Amino acid sequence: MKVACFVNPLVHPRGPCFNYGRVEALIKLVEPLQREARCECMLIAGAWFKDWVRQNGKTQLLTGLRAAWLDELSLYRSIRELGELPTALDQTVHQVDEAEQPSLRVIADALAANVKGFQPDIIIGFAGEADYLATLWPTALRLHIERGQFGRDPYPFSMYFDHVGTHKRSAIGRIGGLNLAYPITTDGRTLVATFRSQMAAAFDSLDPFRSYDFRSHFDRLCLLPLQISNEFSFDGQVNYRTQFEYLYDVLAAAPKDVGVIVTEHPNGEPILRRSGTVSNLDALRGTFPNLIFLDEFRQYQSPAQFLVPRVDGVWSVSSSVGHQALLFERTLGAPPSAELSDVADETTFENFFGRIGQRKSTNAEAFLAWMLERYLVPASLLTDGRWLHDYLQRRLAAARSANDPIDAFVPTADADRLMDAWAVSAPTSVTMTSLQWQDDPSIAELLANFHRVRRQTDALLKSTSWRITAPLRIVMEGIDLARIRFWAWLLRMIQLVPLIRARSKPPTSMKSHPPMPS
Repeated sequence: MKVACFVNPLVHPRGPCFNYGRVEALIKLVEPLQREARCECMLIAGAWFKDWVRQNGKTQLLTGLRAAWLDELSLYRSIRELGELPTALDQTVHQVDEAEQPSLRVIADALAANVKGFQPDIIIGFAGEADYLATLWPTALRLHIERGQFGRDPYPFSMYFDHVGTHKRSAIGRIGGLNLAYPITTDGRTLVATFRSQMAAAFDSLDPFRSYDFRSHFDRLCLLPLQISNEFSFDGQVNYRTQFEYLYDVLAAAPKDVGVIVTEHPNGEPILRRSGTVSNLDALRGTFPNLIFLDEFRQYQSPAQFLVPRVDGVWSVSSSVGHQALLFERTLGAPPSAELSDVADETTFENFFGRIGQRKSTNAEAFLAWMLERYLVPASLLTDGRWLHDYLQRRLAAARSANDPIDAFVPTADADRLMDAWAVSAPTSVTMTSLQWQDDPSIAELLANFHRVRRQTDALLKSTSWRITAPLRIVMEGIDLARIRFWAWLLRMIQLVPLIRARSKPPTSMKSHPPMPS
């Protein structure tokens, strides 16, 4: 089997370094295929990644990989000459027919000149559409991959391999949502129930916010997990330009008796600010007393996940927290144009806020079973190269024979192996460190200096010389204290000198008066 791994070579809207992690993750995904199944793999990415691995001492990542390095600046200029903004291609891809888009043909043509006759059976594209590669490799199965909707700690890491598309074009957007006609089996129901109870126990034991009574002033609670602006997964699906616009619109629609718990995306900039020229938290709380936000939310990688079991409903555009709401049988709301609208219970503010707090039906069971049995692949399977090779072969055969693209999602594994991957082997720890501002150089420098000084201080306090000189420091501290008291006394005396002198002077002579008549 031959596999081509593709990451958009153009500069990302959030900066030239944003795709480094995606490429590295994709390489690690195919490593077991190369090592255990002897698959021939090619990496297709911008030339920036080749420079990055050399500068960061990670050249071993490229061992055994064929590579096609595309000059991102040359591509950028060529696409710009066509009148397109290269950094906005994600949105372009979803709005037009790819076959008719000249800017996408520029990338395909550049790739054709670099692959040197390589003919893959499968194309794996990370975080974005890659259907325009069909003109180059028409018979290859194109799989769009991304972190799964249940993929952050304490959920067991997972990924999806979607051959239909991404976002609104994905299989989830085409299967009928909560009306999916999936023949759920006893094994499927057991898997969903076990996974739900396993994760409920994990969140309950790890919940860092258990001491907060969010219902002390509200009978009903809504969770609003903010996302990232300038990402097509958000502003490409709704009319909001920023997270603040989105936040304000939801708060303005929420009834005053519904508490709205707001969390920020761990990889995005803070939206709620206490100080500075863009401070807004106090003003928002004055206008919306039902806004609930804790500074402690920023201390954790995925604060929203811990809050899902404690609320009545979740409103979201495309956050994975929306799917987690379905798992915990909470009401899910999403704008009608959003990715989550296909599986949401309600798509208007009025219906959503009117419904939360009511008992939710279990009409999501079939959809959740389909996700766990056919759509998502847990990490414990992905590290098995022979299994992954077999899985991809089955996907390839099913895609070529199925009349309905949805039927090409084959069972991921047998019931026992899935039960072990999703529930029995689920992790019991969670990442508590937020990644906010991790790429800001000034913050990074301050943190580096802080950690350096703390290490030096810790080393000093633990040193033998520090312990030996402890008596001397006590004596010196006593001398210093006596010296401080002496100078304080002397200063007091100096301040009293004018007053003492004033009191010691004779009284000023008074004018004489004639004697009073007798």
